[in-house]
Amino acid sequence: MELNTSNRDWNDFLRDISWFIHPNDKVTLSETFQGRDFFQFSDSFTNLYPMLSELLMKSRVTNVQIDNESFHLLGWSDHEGNSFGWLAKPPAFEINKPLCEEHKTLLTCFGGITERWNESEISWLINLTSALTLEDAQEGFQGWETYIQDMSNDEGFDSYINPSDYIAFAFEANGNSTLYHKHNSSLIMLAHDHSFEHITPLDGYPEYTIYTINGCPNFVAWVEEVAKQELSRLIQ
Repeated sequence: MELNTSNRDWNDFLRDISWFIHPNDKVTLSETFQGRDFFQFSDSFTNLYPMLSELLMKSRVTNVQIDNESFHLLGWSDHEGNSFGWLAKPPAFEINKPLCEEHKTLLTCFGGITERWNESEISWLINLTSALTLEDAQEGFQGWETYIQDMSNDEGFDSYINPSDYIAFAFEANGNSTLYHKHNSSLIMLAHDHSFEHITPLDGYPEYTIYTINGCPNFVAWVEEVAKQELSRLIQ
């Protein structure tokens, strides 16, 4: 692991996510830009995502090339002067999946999150392996369909959610995921193993199956809440 004496965000990222870079990886870093100089958002993006737009505009941005893969390293400083941030994908313009329109708008300006460093315990991103990226977005329950059906049947309940109507966009290593409806972007969370206090079982569904997120009805609300959580950490 080789540190870069001129880029604190990259150094802090490597210390926190030490396994990410392999010995033979070729890594190239650009100079660091201020978000206000780097990003050029469309009106449709800023109108839909004002909190995320503000957060990204306040970031420090470094282009990172790891072998043939490109990333944006987005860094901020918290109230104690510690850096934190995201390793994000660049925007995506060729979208070949049945994503909702709000997700497509997001991806034209922001490619989603692959890793984080120095994250907060209250963040909805904690324990996620990825969120919002085009590459990882998947239709359905990623193999949990039988589990949901069996858990529902054990309670004498017929599951009424059609997995193919949903796109999973945020993933935990343990198999939990957050999904939106393709046509109206309403949210559900599939959580077979959790200790969350901000979710409620969807009508009729037993615990440890399908949930709604309290106060978060749709995809845009989820993105904006995550941005709000990060904004609350910034030095003002």
